[in-house]
Amino acid sequence: MLRTLPVLSFLLSTLHGSIAQNTSTLPDVLDAETIASLGNNSLFTRWRPISHFSAPAGWMNDPCGMMYDPTGDEYHLMYQWHPNHIDWGNISWGHATSKDLITWTDVGGWEGNDAESLVTGPVGSYNGLGIFSGTAQPVNLQGEQDGTLLAFYTSVSKLPTNWRIPYQNGTETQSLAISKDGGRTWQEYENNPVISHPPEGWNITGWRDPFFEPWPEMDSILGQSEPHWYAVFGSGIKGVGPRIPFYSAPANDLTNWTFLGALWEPSDNETLGDILETSTYAFNFEVSNFFSLVDEDGDVHYYTLFGAEGGNTTFHPRAAAGLWNEGIVTRRANGSAQFTPVAGGAIDSGLLYAVTSFNDTKNNRRVQWGWAVDELNQFVTQQGFNGAFALPREMYAKKTRGLINANGGLTTKGNNRVVEHSDGTYTAYTLAARPLPEVVSGIRNGTTQRNYRSAADLPVSSPRILGNGSDHMEIKATFRNVTGPAGLTIARSPGGEEYTTIYWDPSNYTINVDRSHSSTIDNIALNYTVVGYFYPYTFAKTGMEDIVMNVFIDGSLVELYINDRFWLTTRIYPGRTDSTGFGIYVDGSNSTHAEVPEFISWVGTANVFPERPLNSSSQLVFDTAEQTNNYTWWSGR
Repeated sequence: MLRTLPVLSFLLSTLHGSIAQNTSTLPDVLDAETIASLGNNSLFTRWRPISHFSAPAGWMNDPCGMMYDPTGDEYHLMYQWHPNHIDWGNISWGHATSKDLITWTDVGGWEGNDAESLVTGPVGSYNGLGIFSGTAQPVNLQGEQDGTLLAFYTSVSKLPTNWRIPYQNGTETQSLAISKDGGRTWQEYENNPVISHPPEGWNITGWRDPFFEPWPEMDSILGQSEPHWYAVFGSGIKGVGPRIPFYSAPANDLTNWTFLGALWEPSDNETLGDILETSTYAFNFEVSNFFSLVDEDGDVHYYTLFGAEGGNTTFHPRAAAGLWNEGIVTRRANGSAQFTPVAGGAIDSGLLYAVTSFNDTKNNRRVQWGWAVDELNQFVTQQGFNGAFALPREMYAKKTRGLINANGGLTTKGNNRVVEHSDGTYTAYTLAARPLPEVVSGIRNGTTQRNYRSAADLPVSSPRILGNGSDHMEIKATFRNVTGPAGLTIARSPGGEEYTTIYWDPSNYTINVDRSHSSTIDNIALNYTVVGYFYPYTFAKTGMEDIVMNVFIDGSLVELYINDRFWLTTRIYPGRTDSTGFGIYVDGSNSTHAEVPEFISWVGTANVFPERPLNSSSQLVFDTAEQTNNYTWWSGR
């Protein structure tokens, strides 16, 4: 176990009190004045997701170290964690395991910081100020499977670090940690760090978050005579553009990494296509992935995932976006790989960030995880935690034949790479993702399912509330022949004081999540309308495809999937416990209607941490000026 930074803290009780209030005594209708009078953790269970992965308490961010360990027949998932705090700082890794990716167990226990795995060393050491993000594999240093687990992470010795400010040399290095007991304890590699310096000559904006895997297809492209492993990082060159540095190591020595070059060289804030469809590359990349997927015909497709920092905020106010690109990969003259983007877009059109993936070797598929921060403007100490993960998603290369280029939207340089055929039809290739089927089935277990097909009637030309659910539920609805803004209403109170609308607008191919009436609590959270781009396919023989919306509501977390090609994660914080109504939304104009041939609800989705109490809150602490270098390393909350 790595040594942790000594904690010199005092309780946040100086602000709001340290004892969690019994949430059953809270009023059914909350307002800002009532919340302001509450103690720490009083709202811990009010908006807490239970059907999604989350830390026991405190602050969490990036998913890390996800892998399948065949020795223990066990999945591992770690995460950036600041226990006992509601903000980022003193970042270490928490850890949970699962046999099935449905239910999870905290490694070491759920109380306090018991679930920590990799933790910081003493101040002044190579990892004294942070265990930043990384990945893990079930191999030893020689790339062999013998029950050893190997984590590759960014070790941090200087703070603050941010793409906007000058980079302090030596801030980030790359290090290894090893477990010989199935991840229950970890030891530092004795010769850490294994990569001490960023690429020579780069005036970097950052250099972190190693993603490493074996990759036979890349061995072939680069003409390797022996098997190698490959790694990418998030980075950028100040005043030039974001970068994904590419490294390799012999498969029998995962301590010996060689920088090969950048995958490609985008300029600052460059775009692949239209900003709405593809966003911008911004100024710095984080949590980068580089991998290949095989389509239904056996053809190989190459993809990158990355978080883009500092981009255009016209359609994405967060200025930090998770993106994907497909590219053509060739060998450069210097022996490195050249990635030439040909398609791309948002890996999530909402707040999901630090989206990363692993090769699920048990099921021969690539599984994606991503982090959803909370969006509270205030009262975070009363909630007592911050952050959760979206459902795990299987990514695959999707090939669709027989399409026509309706309104020119298919052939834009954006979400699809297309091939035109002699008969005028097109084949489209894109990155697709869906929530893991067994996870969806697992959280549906024990729910109350109802089919509202007969209640919907056809066509629908005005809003219609179909039922009442809960704040832990799923809705699946299919829309056909849509002539105007149409979709779903969720989290609606009986009197209509609170509601959220999710709709597709055919006039501009946007998905919109209108949160302007999501809560009656003054200034409780961000409430801008979340906007994303979705262009439906039109088939030459059958016309436009149906729009299938799959929505998971889990506490404050709202997760939307459409046709495996659109994903959006956001947050809502209703002030009323009876804001559980749902139904069909159309904009109410005379010209708008939609057919709804399918509408199903599953109410009461399952708890994925059954061994953890629903109220797993911990005492909150406030870091001292001494611990935080007078609050320059982190805010101390």
